[in-house]
Amino acid sequence: MDGASDGLRADAYLSRELAFLSRGRVRQKIQMGESLLNGRRYSTATRLRSGDRITIAWRGPPDLRQATPVPVLFEDDFLLALDKPAGMVSHPVGRTRAGTLVQFARERCARDIRASLERGDMSFYPTLVNRLDAGTSGIVLVAKTRDTHRAMQALTVSRQVAKEYIALVEGRMSQADGRIELPLGPDKHSSVRLKMAGRADGLPSVTTYDVLWLFAAQSLVRAVPLTGRQHQIRVHLASLGHPVVGDLLYHDERLFLAHVNARVDENDAVARHFLHASRMEFVHPVTGAKTRIDAPLPQDFLSILARLE
Repeated sequence: MDGASDGLRADAYLSRELAFLSRGRVRQKIQMGESLLNGRRYSTATRLRSGDRITIAWRGPPDLRQATPVPVLFEDDFLLALDKPAGMVSHPVGRTRAGTLVQFARERCARDIRASLERGDMSFYPTLVNRLDAGTSGIVLVAKTRDTHRAMQALTVSRQVAKEYIALVEGRMSQADGRIELPLGPDKHSSVRLKMAGRADGLPSVTTYDVLWLFAAQSLVRAVPLTGRQHQIRVHLASLGHPVVGDLLYHDERLFLAHVNARVDENDAVARHFLHASRMEFVHPVTGAKTRIDAPLPQDFLSILARLE
């Protein structure tokens, strides 16, 4: 470890170097003794010094099953945009360790990863910039290097990444467009730990929308999240009385629980809800080019729209 990391907290250092792990997962590895500092256990708040050596244990052999092929929407030396199908998990979670989107991205870049490691450069490691729920389809952006990942995170935090979603919702919406401002936080009254709800003490959350088409008992909506909270569009549309079609969790939690009753982890996909990440726009953090990525509606979404018409 070089002197540039002197005084840095151990958990902050590992989160920076292992961007593919969440901060919580990093802390868990430290607390469980799966990471050692100079051969000894240490705390997450430990301050590092030049010359320190950190080791990390990984439980079990890697799962070598190949990931399902995913359409590529954009690619250059720094970024990769994938069109995630509904039902695919973005990142290993719960019982799902293989067949994830990030696995596909790393398999696609395996040759470049090996070449980078052979040069002694550990900075080339494809990492997700954004994630989508398993039941949501559409654009997921992958940064190929750590510097690019940090740059894209900075753009996201400063709200310089514009996103659009297409949603099919229950009921005919009475307003052609609108703005939803509803702070969000974990739903304290739900037995589903991932569920979010509108809360006065929640984080500020804003979504704008406009209606693209009205059917007999559903509406096709374009939604633009101006903030990036967990389940934001799903919760905001449900708060208007128009949950996303197929979204069991925010339509009727009892239906959701009926589907996960036999499962171990509610992270597992249980249903397809008709929400699609259709567009992403930003200024490329390396080339400076205005970049727009579009993902067409998938066939299952087009099929239900055709039936409704």
